Amino acid sequence: MLLLLLDDESATAQPPFRFRLPDSGLLVGGNYPSGINADCSGAIILQQSCSHGLDATQADDSDGKAGFSYTKLSASGEALPASASVWSCVRDNLTGFVWEVKTDDGGVQDKDNTYFWGGIGAEGRGVASVHGEYYDDWNTLVTSLNEQALCGFSDWRIPHIKELSTLVDRGKSIGPTIDTDYFPNTMSHYYWSSTPGHPESGDDIGRARRIGFQDGVDRSWYRSGTFSHYHVRLMRTDDYQAYIATEVP
Repeated sequence: MLLLLLDDESATAQPPFRFRLPDSGLLVGGNYPSGINADCSGAIILQQSCSHGLDATQADDSDGKAGFSYTKLSASGEALPASASVWSCVRDNLTGFVWEVKTDDGGVQDKDNTYFWGGIGAEGRGVASVHGEYYDDWNTLVTSLNEQALCGFSDWRIPHIKELSTLVDRGKSIGPTIDTDYFPNTMSHYYWSSTPGHPESGDDIGRARRIGFQDGVDRSWYRSGTFSHYHVRLMRTDDYQAYIATEVP
């Protein structure tokens, strides 16, 4: 994939930035006008996802399902074999993103922890012209991982909605819609991104973007309230601005 970046003030074209994206995880084809096959077959199969991309050309499950490619990392950042039974982070070999692995120990990274939206790293936080409430619920998690330099990094943050979406395995019909061989302790529920809602698209200013790992769908929702405590998964990368340069869908 090729992105052409533009300078905000002068609109001058910048050198192109290239990166690879994970595929969808879809390995089966649909029939027209209805029905799903057990494999990548169908009446118009060449127009379907399973016939294209890494899922079709590099469907090697040794490092992640189909076209996904991951490496387990130790708490100090050392690369581990896929067979490792204990690991702290996962590196996406396609994007370069590094993700935390949730725990089940009742600690700061526990899988059951949930938060209102708007802590450290939330887009628009501290900007007077940006409307909507911001809450500090996830600050302890972000600060803790950075202070301990989990997996050798101290720039952990909440992912942008585009970054978070790269984890979704759209080939799974039952949640959690993610490769649980690499991301255990993932809840079949919503995970916040750092991206606020967009009023110009019809969102209320009190909303933010989230992905439901019960179905893989991106939705906006209220930042706080009875049904607004959601999970988060921290990540880090060297190329944040380049990756999100295109318009948010």
